[in-house]
Amino acid sequence: MRRSKGWLAVIAGVSFLIAPLAISLAQTVVPPGRLETLLSKMQASQQNTQTLKVSFTQTNEFKMLKKPQVLKGDLVLKKPDTALYRYTAPRKLYFRVMDGDLLMFDPAKNQAYIQDISRHQAKIERYLGLSQPVNELRKNFNVEWKSDEDGVVTLYLTPLKHKIKRKVASMTFKVQEQDGLIREFEVEETEGDRIRFTFSHWELNPKLDDGSFTVPMPTGVKIERKMMNFREPFEEE
Repeated sequence: MRRSKGWLAVIAGVSFLIAPLAISLAQTVVPPGRLETLLSKMQASQQNTQTLKVSFTQTNEFKMLKKPQVLKGDLVLKKPDTALYRYTAPRKLYFRVMDGDLLMFDPAKNQAYIQDISRHQAKIERYLGLSQPVNELRKNFNVEWKSDEDGVVTLYLTPLKHKIKRKVASMTFKVQEQDGLIREFEVEETEGDRIRFTFSHWELNPKLDDGSFTVPMPTGVKIERKMMNFREPFEEE
């Protein structure tokens, strides 16, 4: 990958998986009763979810790549501020947010780095679903109910502010109407690059202990504390 998009995009996605997207749909022209039902389900899911396990497939379509790059992994999350992102294919890679630190471990290179992200704690807690940036979405995005097919609603978001438009062209979400969970979302950048996440094997409020967030590092691996280069772990071999 040529940019620092991997784990950052996953975190952004989590903010919509269990947080505030539903509330921003009030401007959309759809049958009122149906919309309200979907809003209620999504809101209830956000409020009731304290822990989460979910698998994802990440597809990167970048102009600099000859073909799409497909990565697979899973996410384990505990509110308000703990999460472990485990990439399993095409190779293993770990990112853990815990106690104000971000830990990255690359088993192939036997390298581990840690960075203090405590000053971003409020944003992380928001992304993990502790609070609801409803006003931000209302001010920053226009949301359109694009279509629905086989129980899946497609939502199309476009930025309203110039600052966001410089980076993001659109975001598309596919939401299961029956349970209000997001099955897929895609981010298209202004320059044309796309990142798509497809989610499966949801487990809401599973029992998690400290071992659920353990990063399996061999004895003797030195953990360096420094600013990380997030592009490097995702570079194509």
